[in-house]
Amino acid sequence: MENGHMWKSESWFFYVLTALVLLPAHGEANARQLTSLITELDQIPRIRPEFKVPDEPNQLFYVERSVNSNTVVYAARLDAHSAIDPKTPVDAFWRWYNVDGHKKNLNFIERMMAYGVRANPPRPNQPVTFTIAALPERTLTLDLDDHKRPEALIQIDGRTVKLAYVYLDIVDGIVPSVPSFDIFGTDKASGKAIREHVVQN
Repeated sequence: MENGHMWKSESWFFYVLTALVLLPAHGEANARQLTSLITELDQIPRIRPEFKVPDEPNQLFYVERSVNSNTVVYAARLDAHSAIDPKTPVDAFWRWYNVDGHKKNLNFIERMMAYGVRANPPRPNQPVTFTIAALPERTLTLDLDDHKRPEALIQIDGRTVKLAYVYLDIVDGIVPSVPSFDIFGTDKASGKAIREHVVQN
């Protein structure tokens, strides 16, 4: 019963969150204004070190949230030849760490308005590009590194950054809001850790 109640609370939270907070990002008239502060660090920090870090096959990055330890994981989908599947390149799913760590699929609204992946049409001899539903302003590139391991790359201040994780600062309430979030990764050129703190104005 307790787990069922928790699931209902989480579902209600994300229905409200996506409908009232993230949805305006898709309309030109109500387009968000995002400002960011970029910091170069010696290593990628953990905002919530008590949260479990996922370790999935072909993991690209993950999304943590301030409300609890439940985490969305993004992993590359590879074919039998270890090449990226151009039609469905990325899987996104929950790890329900706040309960028992089980895997759970995104629901329809989460896929369409929050955490779902939208892959761009594949181009010959070009890496796969995709966006996350709630952040269509930023395009990610899915490619294989020098060791043939999949990685998600994002452009931050003119740098190509290997994405590690995103942290959402969620303010709970009758109408939850996401006033800011942080993107963490590693600069491919310098090896330095990069933090982009993004504020939604």
